[in-house]
Amino acid sequence: MTNVNAKLYIAGIVGGRASQQVIDTAAEILLRAYQDWQNARFWRFLLKDTSATTPVTGCTATGASASVNAPSAGAFDFVNVGQTVTISAGTATLAANTTVSSVTRGSDGVVTSITLSAAFGGTTNVNATLTFSADIPVLVGVDEYNLPNDFNSAYTALLTRDPKGKLQYIDQKQWDMYQDDQTVQLPVDGYMTYNPVSPATQNYGTQRLKLVGLPAAVNTLRLRYYRRFITNGTFIDMPDEFLYQFLDYARGLYLAAKRAQDDPGSFISGVTDAFVGAQQTDEEPDDDEEQRIKSPYERSGSRPIVGNGQFSPWPFE
Repeated sequence: MTNVNAKLYIAGIVGGRASQQVIDTAAEILLRAYQDWQNARFWRFLLKDTSATTPVTGCTATGASASVNAPSAGAFDFVNVGQTVTISAGTATLAANTTVSSVTRGSDGVVTSITLSAAFGGTTNVNATLTFSADIPVLVGVDEYNLPNDFNSAYTALLTRDPKGKLQYIDQKQWDMYQDDQTVQLPVDGYMTYNPVSPATQNYGTQRLKLVGLPAAVNTLRLRYYRRFITNGTFIDMPDEFLYQFLDYARGLYLAAKRAQDDPGSFISGVTDAFVGAQQTDEEPDDDEEQRIKSPYERSGSRPIVGNGQFSPWPFE
């Protein structure tokens, strides 16, 4: 169903299909419904991973320059140093195996430009498509990485090169308790997602991935995650089997908002429930079930994660 028809369906509950004012309100209600469903649970139909390449259209590839400005705000927020880059056919060219060598952020944390390992050949192309390689390249001594632009919450993460294996999800507080010196290089055994900068100076929605254990060797990380709902697309971002449950939920929100003037008590009760739901969402931002640090002998094939000497389960023998 298109977004246009969805708004008409929602407006129909109050007989407002012909009223632009009612349809505009239905658009606001639709956004609220998406937010409620996003916060309510981790929906399996939103699962995806980083195994696909990512194209960015509308880039200006300047001849003889290695720098590229983001074509729109946030367009490069997913880009990580070490990703390979190719360019669509056009007047500008890129040498094979060109990679991202650095990213530059604005004061709000958004990536404003990237620098490549090689300059563009040919002549300037003001409407180029740059395609970035799949997955996240893990670099020696780097523990912070950008997440996909549609990232909402983590499902699992695993290293795909030796040493391969699933990473534990670990809260920052736990890592701070177990590892005093977080500047030493260690085998990577865990990860977390977090906002590294105060929201006063950074976009609220910009989360990043942090590895537990400062990488001592290069690797590649594949992240499986729940994406955000697409709220501004042509069609409603909902599987067919849930479509009318979702739209009827939105209709219920419309009726509750309309009834609030006559019955404010019921409206306040619903607001309180939404507040409780927001707290739960903030406390459980990810769906990875491993929520504690496990010592090496508890995990099959695990690598030590604590850098205070070699671990031994029998220290007094």
